[in-house]
Amino acid sequence: MLVAAAVVAAAVIASAAAAPEPVAKIRIGASSGMVISAAGSVWTTDLVIPRVVRIHPASNAVAKRIKVGQKPFGLAYGARSIWVSDRSLNRLTRINPRTGKLQARIRIGFSSYGLAFGAGSVWVTSESDRTLRRINPKRNRVTAKIRAGAQPNGVVYAFGAIWVADLGGGKVLKVDPRRNKVVARYDVPKADWITPSADALWVSTEANEVVRLDPATGAVQARIPVGTNPLASAWVAGELWVPNIDDGTISVVDPARNAVRTTLTVGQGPLAVAEVDGDAWVSNSTDGELWRLRP
Repeated sequence: MLVAAAVVAAAVIASAAAAPEPVAKIRIGASSGMVISAAGSVWTTDLVIPRVVRIHPASNAVAKRIKVGQKPFGLAYGARSIWVSDRSLNRLTRINPRTGKLQARIRIGFSSYGLAFGAGSVWVTSESDRTLRRINPKRNRVTAKIRAGAQPNGVVYAFGAIWVADLGGGKVLKVDPRRNKVVARYDVPKADWITPSADALWVSTEANEVVRLDPATGAVQARIPVGTNPLASAWVAGELWVPNIDDGTISVVDPARNAVRTTLTVGQGPLAVAEVDGDAWVSNSTDGELWRLRP
């Protein structure tokens, strides 16, 4: 792929600073995994004690713990349901967010990773068979299997397409949901997770950087050094909060400068961030806590 000449590289990472005092630290269990905002609550997976945990943001209290699978990881919301993929079982679980009842169990690939809802379907990546699966929520069954590179990880719906981070192949794949087909491949070494903005795709990579991509052309607009092993970022107060799993920090990226504005020291093994009512919710995969931070 031809890279645009005006690629911006942020050469200096802001020195680590103490995070704002958390509004709350919620004990999830052994390991807080992915985190999303859905149906008026905050949801996270416990990777060790197999369950999904629901938190009321008004009280910062755990409202429900739902036993799911063996190693629940991916989370998504759509079709009035919570969807949970499992790293150990070839199973996608559908949960009624109002009652917490399990509505369906759908057979998928082993070593599932990313999970997203878009174009009227659920999309899940499987590392073991290098496949992106499409699930019809009306029928609770897989309706398409798409070969998705060497090691598909993160997946997101944005700009009318499905985007897959192929970690093993060093690509970002664009999938046309009308044809269930990969229609473009863009070079992003060690691509792991994708977070969209209004005009770009922001790709967390295991090369310890965030790559800003033009979704129309695949041109790299910026390469931004962050912390060690960044993953599931989110937009909070107009900035990209990037959790760095291996050094216990959050890199706060200013999109106007394509640079890290500040680096915050948080809990152990921060894995994912979600924005709820202007606050950042940070899951800590090592100490089993979910932190609520006010920027």
